[in-house]
Amino acid sequence: MENRSKPRKILKTILAIILTLLILFILAVAGIFVYDKIKDAQEWDKLKEQGYINQVSAGSYNLNVCIRGNNDAAYTVVSMAGLNNMANVVDMEPVTDQLTDKYCFAFVDRSGYGLSDDTNEEQTVEQIVTDYRTALRNSGVKSPYVLMAHSLSGVYASYWQQQYPDEIKAVIYLDPTQIGSHDIDEEMQNRHADFGMYMNVVFSKTGIERLFFDPTEYTVNLKTQQQKDNAEMIWHRCPMSWAVCSEENNYSDNIIKTRDLLIPNDIPKLYIDASAYTIEDIREKIAYTKQIEEQAGKSDSEIQILEESVDDRFVDAMKSFYENNIKTYIDKLGNVTYINIPGEHSIFKHKPDEVAKAIGDFLGKLK
Repeated sequence: MENRSKPRKILKTILAIILTLLILFILAVAGIFVYDKIKDAQEWDKLKEQGYINQVSAGSYNLNVCIRGNNDAAYTVVSMAGLNNMANVVDMEPVTDQLTDKYCFAFVDRSGYGLSDDTNEEQTVEQIVTDYRTALRNSGVKSPYVLMAHSLSGVYASYWQQQYPDEIKAVIYLDPTQIGSHDIDEEMQNRHADFGMYMNVVFSKTGIERLFFDPTEYTVNLKTQQQKDNAEMIWHRCPMSWAVCSEENNYSDNIIKTRDLLIPNDIPKLYIDASAYTIEDIREKIAYTKQIEEQAGKSDSEIQILEESVDDRFVDAMKSFYENNIKTYIDKLGNVTYINIPGEHSIFKHKPDEVAKAIGDFLGKLK
């Protein structure tokens, strides 16, 4: 009997330890969740005091529409963020603060971004554009709009101006994703949200990510400490979302769908290309990227290798990229003013003065 009871005691002890650890884990997660919600509420109040928060209905969820600038302007410039750029409203300030005396800007966070609600709604290009239009209408912002789209949101802007041309006064493309090529490469076709992205959503929703996520790399090149603080608060609120995962899963479909319906039209368009086409510009771009990563406490050996190996092959590759991708896209859009401002992809943070001047000149010429 004694021999039989001993294994039972050991098993009970193991189960008790496991149960204790499980309870401690649940309590820890609950504590982290509560702490995150308290911080969220505090940061929300701070951002609201500064006028960043203006949530309006887009249907079954709310989107944030932050309106800044001259309310008497003839049209509103709608700022559209690139993929997973959560703090677009702050990131664009080095540019838009130079233009708000003349023009009105509406910074619309699409679902799962910044200060908007997340959703499980499939993020097709139709759904995204519908959300933008609904949120603007419900916030009282009337067309015509000037769309100002960075990176992937250029796809949504192209779809929007093609499908609803009467709503669009002009389009400003800030180093957009190029969709002019007939070929969709294998990497793009197979692009989708991976396991790590979904886990980041879980960590974000439970508050765990706040403990180890450092948004410094996204805020280090902002101009003022206040802008850096505001951007960090927004990033902590929403570092990853279900909607962004859905955007990844619909990446190639949204591009193909938009590309295939493009027909050149007369809507004025400004295309700001941040590509570097000379050895000097390529080296300057690499040096800037290296500086930002060092300030963010990162070290990238690939940047170092790239810095040491720049030669004419890079120039030839970039010129080929322009001919086969950018020029093809421009031809598909029609009525494009092209400007090259070589630099980082987020060119509005790298060279805000040059970008502001280009946008101001373009807007000033609109009838």
